[in-house]
Amino acid sequence: MTQARALAGLSKADLAGQVGVSAAAIGQYEAGITSPRPDVVDKLAEATSMKSDFFNVGRPLARINEVNAHFRSLRSARVSDRQKALATATLVWELTFALERYVRLPEVDLPEVGPGTTPAEAAALLRRHWKLPDGPVRHLTATAESHGVVVVIRPLAEIDAVDAFSLKIVERPIIVMTPRRSENVFRHRFSIAHEIGHLLLHDDVSEPTAAIERDADEFAAAFLTPATSMDVALPARLDLAVLDRLGRTWGVSSSSLVRRMVERGRTTESSARRAYQRLARSNDPAADPTSAYPGETPSLLKRAAELAGEHGTTIPAISEAVRLNPSMVRGLLGDADHRPVLRLV
Repeated sequence: MTQARALAGLSKADLAGQVGVSAAAIGQYEAGITSPRPDVVDKLAEATSMKSDFFNVGRPLARINEVNAHFRSLRSARVSDRQKALATATLVWELTFALERYVRLPEVDLPEVGPGTTPAEAAALLRRHWKLPDGPVRHLTATAESHGVVVVIRPLAEIDAVDAFSLKIVERPIIVMTPRRSENVFRHRFSIAHEIGHLLLHDDVSEPTAAIERDADEFAAAFLTPATSMDVALPARLDLAVLDRLGRTWGVSSSSLVRRMVERGRTTESSARRAYQRLARSNDPAADPTSAYPGETPSLLKRAAELAGEHGTTIPAISEAVRLNPSMVRGLLGDADHRPVLRLV
């Protein structure tokens, strides 16, 4: 019930008012102290847009109060925003768990990172572990999915305040993105690498900090643009036209490469600031959408559902396993509903 309420964006008092019980009663239901009557269950389902049997036993369940996530937007996110985002992630895990009844998904394949490992060292370790060739990491999202990382892009209405985050549920790593991150392929790729950095470096961290975010950024830069490769590829002087071409080869933004030039001693901070200003004036965030780059749009769950369908397991059957409406399952799989909407006035 906590999950359904968080997804609906309702407080206990809000839900109680719609259902006709007290807020204390909602708290007791969620704590498992008492159980609602069947007629109250139906009202709870209507208020949260869930099926009544969503609240019954027998479905996979990840309790959101037992899940720890690495959120990007810390200061602007309220507790309710984080709860809603976590509820979304738990649904993703539950769907993944249900699909594994019918399809063998890729095993989770992330290396162990020892204490004291720097972000750059962790990035090099992951490249070796995944046997990635020297040079650009092509199809980063598909590569992560092939190693057992579940990646999803959810609507802004679900996780707008937190923007992007990662977590592990029963050892399954999950990265949740918004269209704000994925509207540009370079920002999308850097965000995915950033979240992989969190999964490797900060698995046991319970309270995020600015330093942890910097670590994840450093990991992403080192993973996508290794220092040894950049020492060869970067120009001797700051040239934005050259960096634009180089960025399209490596799948990173020109701004990211300007930062790498500072880090590798090719330019100064003052020159970098002027470059950032020039880039900001000409920036078009939707110029290179993720959808135009095969392998950067998440496909693991959708392809798993398609494979299950080829072997006789339909979307309604999967929906029944997780006790969700088929339309909600299709949405979690990344299938947009393009049907026209009928409104009666």
